[in-house]
Amino acid sequence: MIRQGKMIILILMTVVNWLLSGVATPAYEVSSSSRNELIQDDGVFDLSIKGEPLATKEQCVQYLRRVNPFPLITVSIESLVEYYWQQGLLEHIRPDVAFAQAIHETGHFRYGGDVVPLQNNYAGIGTTGNKVRGHWFPTAEEGVIAQIQHLLAYASTAEPQKPIVDPRYQLVKQGSNFGQAVTWTDLNGRWAVPGKTYGQKILKIHARILEEK
Repeated sequence: MIRQGKMIILILMTVVNWLLSGVATPAYEVSSSSRNELIQDDGVFDLSIKGEPLATKEQCVQYLRRVNPFPLITVSIESLVEYYWQQGLLEHIRPDVAFAQAIHETGHFRYGGDVVPLQNNYAGIGTTGNKVRGHWFPTAEEGVIAQIQHLLAYASTAEPQKPIVDPRYQLVKQGSNFGQAVTWTDLNGRWAVPGKTYGQKILKIHARILEEK
């Protein structure tokens, strides 16, 4: 008998692969009452930006340690994950998926793009390509706070619980995207341009994190 946890992982992987392919599957249907849930007979799988984590802190640590034993970060893996939990839960942003977003943005913390590790910029905030570095944050914790606040700007009209350190929060607030992203795939074309599969790539990493023991 397959354990419920393994079944959830299998279903989530199927959902993400479906989202990436853009091909509908008869196993799921989008709820007419809420576009942030995909419903199956034996459960509801939340793809929203806001909410509670599905993965544990230990799974996040184990996943990163397995795929990149020497991440280019200024603190320990455990400390970085703890920052995501502290700030994510404070703002009701799912910390495990925010961590998956950071993994996607930084290439599993190997970098190699415009952002460099000492920036503590885990979400490419302010990066526009052509060697534009984007913003620098003095500590890893502040970099996480900025990312969570930036996600909050897209996902909610609620004010952040802490003083704003995201330098682009007000830009989002003044625009048409403020509070408009319910799901991670709603970030497509908003957080990343054109970013047609931006949210799907984050969710695929998150599904892999859930496979950790």
